[in-house]
Amino acid sequence: MKSSSLLSAVGLAALAAAALLSAATAGERTVALCMSHMSNAFTIEMSDAIKNRAKELGLGLIVNDGNKDAARQVGQIESLIAQGVDGIIVEAVSVDGIQPAVNLAREMGVPLVTVNQKATNQQNAVSFVGVSHEDGGELEMAAAAKALGGKGSVALLLGPMGSDAQIGRSAGYKKILDQNPGMSVVFEQTANWDAEAALKLVENWLQTGKPIDAVVAQNDGMALGALKAIEDAQLLNRIKVYGLDAVPDALAAVKDGRLTGTVSQNTSLQGSRSVDVMFDALSGKTVPPEVIVEQVFINAANIADYAK
Repeated sequence: MKSSSLLSAVGLAALAAAALLSAATAGERTVALCMSHMSNAFTIEMSDAIKNRAKELGLGLIVNDGNKDAARQVGQIESLIAQGVDGIIVEAVSVDGIQPAVNLAREMGVPLVTVNQKATNQQNAVSFVGVSHEDGGELEMAAAAKALGGKGSVALLLGPMGSDAQIGRSAGYKKILDQNPGMSVVFEQTANWDAEAALKLVENWLQTGKPIDAVVAQNDGMALGALKAIEDAQLLNRIKVYGLDAVPDALAAVKDGRLTGTVSQNTSLQGSRSVDVMFDALSGKTVPPEVIVEQVFINAANIADYAK
């Protein structure tokens, strides 16, 4: 093991990982889950699905929260590799920032599966399990374009800049907007997946007086923050709001006629399949380089099939 640079990054984190590893080895093999953050319904649903599937398959599991910090996540993965985990599942903070950890895992022979967000150097990971973020963005913006008749002003709430989801969904938005020249983007800014940040941004946008016909958000948390700002301004009858993830609160808002629509990316299925792929890799089976899960747009027309 090339320990000189690795050990310098381990420190106290390695001791913590060692304690967790010892506690997690009830299963014959131990896998680590490294999430970009654990601060919204999407990441919680995904991590819960991974925990449940790992338990079903008899795998020990260590869960790490990257707290939206790429350097922190890389350090966590380095520590886990040093402690000898059998495999690592990563939902990356940043597609570029995760590269050193992906390279190290490959160098040390530790299978690494990315879930929901690809790494820039994805070829050095065992597999990717997730969705086409560009397709998700297309589904969402296409619904907005149809509702607006291809004309109007839209405001975009983006995820963390440089994340795989932000890049892909923005590309999907652009594709649909290019097909609808009557639509214009009046505001575009990241709210970092955060509802409160989105609420404040949309409040500021509304105060400018510029017309907004639709707010299209790259996750449901931001969409719900935007929705609150719009409802507080008593503009819900004028401004449509779209989200992505189909979290329970968003589905309830669609059912109530408040949120115009959301995109389900089958979050739990992504999570459970990432564990299946890891289990197969650890069992010596050949795994596909990609496992793509289907997405679906949800609105008033089909909400009964999805709302609990």
